[in-house]
Amino acid sequence: MSSTTTPTKRKRKRVTNPNPSPVPLQPEEPDLVSQLPDCILHTILSLLPIKDSGRTSVLSSRWRHLWEDAPLRLQVPIDQYIASSIFDSQSHQGPIEILSLSRSTAPALDRFVQSAVQRGIRELTILYSNQLAFTYELPRFLLSCNSLRQLSLVGCQFPKTVLLPSLFPNLTELNLDTVPVHNDTVQILLSKCGSLETLRMIASRGSPLISISSPRLRKLVFDWGCTYFNVKLVAELIIKDAPNLESLMLGECETRYCNVKVLDAPKLQLLGFLCVAFKVLQLGGTLLQQQPASVIQVNAMPCRMTMLSSVKTLAIKMEHSFDKTILDLLRCFPCLENLYILKYRVSRYKNYLGKDIWDEHGFLSFLDHVKTVTVKGFYGNRSDVELVRYLVVHGKVLRKTTLLCYKALCEKFVEAKRRQFCIEMRASSDLELVFLRDSESNVHFSTWNELISSEKAR
Repeated sequence: MSSTTTPTKRKRKRVTNPNPSPVPLQPEEPDLVSQLPDCILHTILSLLPIKDSGRTSVLSSRWRHLWEDAPLRLQVPIDQYIASSIFDSQSHQGPIEILSLSRSTAPALDRFVQSAVQRGIRELTILYSNQLAFTYELPRFLLSCNSLRQLSLVGCQFPKTVLLPSLFPNLTELNLDTVPVHNDTVQILLSKCGSLETLRMIASRGSPLISISSPRLRKLVFDWGCTYFNVKLVAELIIKDAPNLESLMLGECETRYCNVKVLDAPKLQLLGFLCVAFKVLQLGGTLLQQQPASVIQVNAMPCRMTMLSSVKTLAIKMEHSFDKTILDLLRCFPCLENLYILKYRVSRYKNYLGKDIWDEHGFLSFLDHVKTVTVKGFYGNRSDVELVRYLVVHGKVLRKTTLLCYKALCEKFVEAKRRQFCIEMRASSDLELVFLRDSESNVHFSTWNELISSEKAR
């Protein structure tokens, strides 16, 4: 009897090479960014948020000290703690181009501002709020800063006595918010700031008269506010001599409570807001004054009427339904190209303009030039419809009419209004009629921001 045996498998012995050949590595891609010159890398770092810019110091030895010398652009307001970590720790020694300070004590602000001036600050914003001291007095060394181009102040004040021959030698834009501004202060700023082109005065306290005379000023924003916080309103704003003024933007309440007189501004192109219920409005030799029953008395000198023809963009505020006042006002601006109308109340009276009243006044000369019309607070009542119909039928080059509607929009409402506008009889074949739901409060005119945007884009 024989037995069968199963052959066993022999294990192969693993042979190892005592001298293995190295595996070829993939060639690393060159770090092209790190090979850029320091000046370019500094510009890149200045565009990053401060935290991300500081973190680049751990990338390599090439980046270790770049952040220390890169320009800082701190557009977001920083408080005293963050500012101290930058200025007091000496971790950053480079220039500071843009700086916005908030929630800091007066001594800390003095220290931060002095360091920023020494490092060539170009744009500075100071937001001061202190219950014990309402305003922060600017240090005198800031007034002679040569590098400063833009200065924005909130809750600050200028020194009481200024004996310097010039202020902010290269400053082109000055924004004042809740800053005590008297007429004497305005005169000193305009006469001693040799490069100032833009001046904004918002919700500031001051004297009852503000006079503007400047050969260089191009943009003026004057919004003293209504009666909020018992702020004393300016009774009269006079633009005496502004040969290069192109934009005059007034607050929604200014022309209602303040006499506005623009005596000499031959290049004025943007004007608003003009409240229809204004007191006295003088543009060059044209004097418009409210009379009883909402009638405007117009006294014009023919030799000075050319200034009104320079206005291309106009914003009007109307508290009630459209009435005859708007006709008299629009007649004074024959070359308008952009018209903004704010209307935030529905009139309970029957003083609105009907179709016959519009037609009786005939063709207004501005209709030969107007290209865009925006109406905020469109309710769709008779006075609203007749105004839009008049513009649609007679606007020869009208391209776009935007209606910001107070009511909820539906297809039935839109189609009904288009028929009432006589859209098939439109004078311009390129007309675009846009209905939008106005989600914001009708008291605040969102077009104010649009006007500012278009002003900056010029």
